[in-house]
Amino acid sequence: MSLKFSIVLFVLLSIAVALNGRSYRVSIHVIESDIQNSYYEQLQFFLVQLDNQVNNLAANLLQLEEDSIMKQYINTTAPEDLFDFNMLRSNMYERIKLQSVSSNWPMEISVFLKSKEEVISTRPDVVYEELASIPRVDLSKGLWNYEPGQGNSENYFTMVRLAPGYAIIARFSDTYIQDMINKFQQNSNRHTMLYHPKFGFIGNPPSDLGEWREQLDWNSLQEPGNRILNFKEHRLLLNYAPVGSLDWVMIDLVPLEKVVLPVKESSQFFILGIIAMLAIGVIITALIYRQIQYPINELVMKLQDIRSGNFSSRLQAKHRDEFQDVFSGFNDMAERIQELIEKVYEEKLRLKEAELKQLQSQINPHFLYNCLFYIKNMAKLGEDEQVVAMALNLGEYYRYTTRLENPLTTVREEVNFLKNYLNIHCFRKPMSYEVHISEELMEVSIPRLFIQPLVENAIIHGIEKSDQEGRIRIQGFFISGGFVITVEDSGDGLEPDNLERLREKMSLPLTPETGCGLWNTCQRVMNLYAPGSGLEFDRSGLGGLRVAIRCMTKQQEEPNVKFADC
Repeated sequence: MSLKFSIVLFVLLSIAVALNGRSYRVSIHVIESDIQNSYYEQLQFFLVQLDNQVNNLAANLLQLEEDSIMKQYINTTAPEDLFDFNMLRSNMYERIKLQSVSSNWPMEISVFLKSKEEVISTRPDVVYEELASIPRVDLSKGLWNYEPGQGNSENYFTMVRLAPGYAIIARFSDTYIQDMINKFQQNSNRHTMLYHPKFGFIGNPPSDLGEWREQLDWNSLQEPGNRILNFKEHRLLLNYAPVGSLDWVMIDLVPLEKVVLPVKESSQFFILGIIAMLAIGVIITALIYRQIQYPINELVMKLQDIRSGNFSSRLQAKHRDEFQDVFSGFNDMAERIQELIEKVYEEKLRLKEAELKQLQSQINPHFLYNCLFYIKNMAKLGEDEQVVAMALNLGEYYRYTTRLENPLTTVREEVNFLKNYLNIHCFRKPMSYEVHISEELMEVSIPRLFIQPLVENAIIHGIEKSDQEGRIRIQGFFISGGFVITVEDSGDGLEPDNLERLREKMSLPLTPETGCGLWNTCQRVMNLYAPGSGLEFDRSGLGGLRVAIRCMTKQQEEPNVKFADC
């Protein structure tokens, strides 16, 4: 009996070893293929981000070139009023300074004016005589030229804009690209860098992965692609793609042996485990029928625990026989089931968060063109203060709406954003507004763009339809178990029947007639806060509509978790 069992065990383990060898070879092939495609797609995505960042800098420079104040200062030859001339020059410097810091990567901008033989720059060490040393730009090699620093000084990418009456030079440090590359390759088995045959590498090229540098041919790197480099001790995955705006090539090296090392070690451990199991099986064959019934009963009880939903139930391996493996397998199974259930729950939370972000992304302002036309008209009329005020409010408005790194804000920050939004409308239509919110409520965290749809609805459907000067009142206060924020307008309001239909639409699926602003806000309130939360509609004391956001916070712990960054 024992001999037969040993023979059967040996045959089964031999089959397992053979299957493991086959599985190992297939796994290595599949992993390398997936890694090749995945890392290449990641590099392409990173390259798009880099190109967008660099192109944004170029766009800022072109925007500066088209700035009305800059054109006015360039075309001014003999100033009639020295004070006005100095104010104009100061405004031009402020515009240059603003454009230099309007991106995540600050630039150094210098404007050389040929008619005045002067330079206005964010760099204090620039003199007009440097205009003669400006190199000619070959746009076929990218918008930005690379300027290596002397000694320990920084290296820069430079863009030159030449015109009959002026020249503009902008530059940014390559350390920004270095930091972006470091963040991209953080905690991964890859080496990412920029390469140019004349200037070398921007990044940290590895020195312990063989003679891979000799495999870099500049002409063959001008088209995106990837290939595997084989050396005596290394196999490297080389991904590459040109950066058109810089005339450099992005290179990504991945040592494949490090990627597949866990699989290799797992296979080796599996074989060692098989050998150990074979040796142990031969030794304990004579004892396999001892003490069977009690472990079986214990196993049945734990299975019943699992069936009843107690997935934390585990078996204590007290037996030195085959039941030790059975108990270990049961515990692994129970642990895996528990992990899967937790993952499904977490996935539901992520899905809910994605839905919330999608709802939030639909709440976007639609008045940009009106603001731009207002700025244009005021500029034609010479109303510089109105242009500056509108531009500042519009800039702060879009700065707030485009900050997506944190979906939460405070009531105070939301109110400041609403003031910018209302100030913009005050330029276009006679209206006034007032805000009455307690200081304690000002520090409460709420989702971004939480109140703005209500204010926008009050302006579009209330005030703009009236010929009288409009009024908007925003109030906020605590209630038992939560807080309420209200928005009222002085418009014509709604008839009782229309008001009741509006309340009913908030609980129905979104339709084109419903209007996504109020509906999205209502869904966000109900999803994020405890039962009893939502939007309430009523007549306002100002004559129009009163919309209240009721937020019950007693069960707020879970929504807070859902807002954690992924």
